[in-house]
Amino acid sequence: MLLLGWFFPLFLITFLMFVLAMENINKQVENTIMSTTEKAVEIMQMQLKDCETASKNASYIPTIAKSYIAYQQDGNDKDFKDSVETFLKQQYKYNDNCKTAELILVENPEKRYFTLNNSNNATYQDIKFFEQYAQDRILQVAETLDTATTLVGVEGRIYMVRNLVNSSFQPYAVLALELDQDSLMQSYAGIWGYNAAALYWDNVLLASDRVTTEETCLSEEINAKLEQSNVVYEQKHGEYSYVYRKMKLYQGTMVLVVQIENDITQSGLLTVRSFFLILVLFMIPLVIQILHFFHNKVNVPLEEVIVASNEVREGNLGMQIENREDSEEFCHLRDSFNHMSLRLKNQFDKIYLEEVALRDAKIMALQSQINPHFLNNTLEIINWEARLNGNYKVSGMIEALSTMLEATMNRKAKQFHSVAEEMAYADAYLYIISQRFGEKFKCTKQIDESLLKVQIPRLIIQPIVENAVEHGMDITKQGQLEIRLYQKEDNYLCIEIEDNGQLNKEKREKIDRLLSQETDPSEEKRVSLGIRNVDQRLKMIYGMACGLFIDSNEKGHTVSTILIKTDHPTEQ
Repeated sequence: MLLLGWFFPLFLITFLMFVLAMENINKQVENTIMSTTEKAVEIMQMQLKDCETASKNASYIPTIAKSYIAYQQDGNDKDFKDSVETFLKQQYKYNDNCKTAELILVENPEKRYFTLNNSNNATYQDIKFFEQYAQDRILQVAETLDTATTLVGVEGRIYMVRNLVNSSFQPYAVLALELDQDSLMQSYAGIWGYNAAALYWDNVLLASDRVTTEETCLSEEINAKLEQSNVVYEQKHGEYSYVYRKMKLYQGTMVLVVQIENDITQSGLLTVRSFFLILVLFMIPLVIQILHFFHNKVNVPLEEVIVASNEVREGNLGMQIENREDSEEFCHLRDSFNHMSLRLKNQFDKIYLEEVALRDAKIMALQSQINPHFLNNTLEIINWEARLNGNYKVSGMIEALSTMLEATMNRKAKQFHSVAEEMAYADAYLYIISQRFGEKFKCTKQIDESLLKVQIPRLIIQPIVENAVEHGMDITKQGQLEIRLYQKEDNYLCIEIEDNGQLNKEKREKIDRLLSQETDPSEEKRVSLGIRNVDQRLKMIYGMACGLFIDSNEKGHTVSTILIKTDHPTEQ
């Protein structure tokens, strides 16, 4: 209750404040990163626009076009070269965003004209690189370019490419401007937390700044997100997070990938986490001290009472708790418990003895109802007389009847005997019935022989078998009886007597009346009294879960089920 009522609410409020603060800081961080990224992209687009405008001058200003026409007429290569390179110097040598400018004649790719921007640290090595690695790729792209502008990336260098066309709109030259990456990516430094960046053109890497391709590669998941939104912020728990910004340029798609250093952007989050951790650390000693106090003053005394209560529940009546003067309330509680335990033991001993005596009296009274007192000696004389006259059928029936009378007389006054003995009494009755009706009566048995030694109350099977023969089936036509004996789960012994008689509504009502507790036994016949006797004896001995249950199965036959708890203590 202390934890639920004080510590957990306080901890929950603190945690919610921490979560809200973290969420607010995360949003601020994300908004700052997004806004600075947008500003950097805007600057880069302005730079690309400036380069595009500069590249268009080669088409709009007729200097190169006139020089090319003159070159075609007189073939003066020197004048054409001087004119073209002069124009390139005037337009691109001092452009902050350009590093080199190259012009290639379509009809003769060996003819190359260029200029260098020394202020951007351009050298002839850049021209050599263009000749060896970039020229073929650029010419290949230019064939499908028409009059548009595009970007081509070659091993980390970015070229802006466009065609120069004649009056018939046929390309006669290709202009390639190598963009200065330092100038182009200078705006990225303004992105909060910026560590590195990379540019992709139609999913192909154009250039990268201090970052590997594997770190910034465009996955299918990122491309799918960029289809939904032009900007994606992917916050990660590691060293870096990433921002992806998509732009539509020159009939293509450029994606800027910015690597953000988490140590810079999440410094505020670390402060909040540290504050929350310190607050929790200060709360823990206080809670431990309070819990220790309540444990010694409340939990331990209560646990003593609980343990003693469990002992009483398990049957240890009269259990006493040592009383101590540690708390007035618990001292009174222990004293009340000890008084209750002693009184409960006295009451239980008194009631138990009365109940045992009453139960034994009821069992003996019920069992005596089916104990007819016949004279076995008289039957024995009749049996010998039948044998002397060769009437062995009558002799066998008399012996079976003698066995049944022995069971009912119970000279040893035993309430329990084995399943095997009980089946012997039932077999004696079945022998008499089979001799009487012959082939009109058939009986089958399915008995688990491992259960024959189990102790059960006397005379619980024969009365049910007799009821099935007398009331369950039409034995004058064809009577079928099946006895099954098996072990069910939870230590229950199940004895089923199935006859081929139909359990109609009238029989059902009569059975329900017999097995109810309100029926007057004096109004019933002997056989009917037998099934009621069996049911009541079983319920008295084993409880209400056991007893006799009569119902129909899927075949329409009547099934009488005797249920006995085998782990119940019985007289051996």
